[in-house]
Amino acid sequence: MDAEPTDGTEPVRSGGRPAEQLDRLLGRAENAAQVEPVLAAEVRGALMHYCGLQSCRHTKGPPRRLNRRTFRHSFLLPDGEVRVLWELEHNAGPDDGAVHCAVFAEREELTLAEWEVDAAFGGAPGPRDLVPDTLAAPYGEALSAAAATGLLADTPDAFRRAYTEGDSAEHARRLLRRATNANAPGQDVRGRLRASIAHDISIVTRRSALVAGRHVSWSLYEHAFLLLDGSELSLWEIDHTRTPSGDPVCEVYASQDAALDTAVRRIEAT
Repeated sequence: MDAEPTDGTEPVRSGGRPAEQLDRLLGRAENAAQVEPVLAAEVRGALMHYCGLQSCRHTKGPPRRLNRRTFRHSFLLPDGEVRVLWELEHNAGPDDGAVHCAVFAEREELTLAEWEVDAAFGGAPGPRDLVPDTLAAPYGEALSAAAATGLLADTPDAFRRAYTEGDSAEHARRLLRRATNANAPGQDVRGRLRASIAHDISIVTRRSALVAGRHVSWSLYEHAFLLLDGSELSLWEIDHTRTPSGDPVCEVYASQDAALDTAVRRIEAT
């Protein structure tokens, strides 16, 4: 099998022959010995391979910076069937930030593994609340609203905010100034944010899809602001490329639900 980088560089997850990508995937997976006997004979003769980021989660800490990413590997088999493998990468183990990787052939096993990893972030949902299988739709099938809600269902303290960022009132002003949506938060929210004394930016999730034959991507960020009176206020930013030119734009919403509705019903709409 191909050796994986040991210097912290990003593993190669696209390009090359499907068999080579399978070898790379198994080469970095800690559970390869359990999975390989089931997969090798079926997948090694695949005609095509595609890998996309399915979901991710990040936090600045405490106790330390945590990252979890789930990749979806699709292998087109000679009989026309598509075999899907999921790769889970994280640094949430007890060994102080080492990166771990595992591969799963069954969606249910992946869900349980994600649940165990996400418990390290705090406020993790139980297995029944995690992403349903409709999120694994191939090559840009639109998310259902219920599925995407499951993806983003975290408790308020899920990010364990440290509020390390300063110049927060100016950050809020710049964020709202670059928003292109007509229904961005209005003067009442802008007025409250003038009293912000710290803020924290967290990426909630990002996705990419083929929509009407064109590659479209979007990312959802939470901008959490700590106000002078000790209260908190969050703005939800969607960066996406669902524009006539394909250039990225920013939209800002006052609630997570409104941002999610934009991502699901408009950006990923066919």
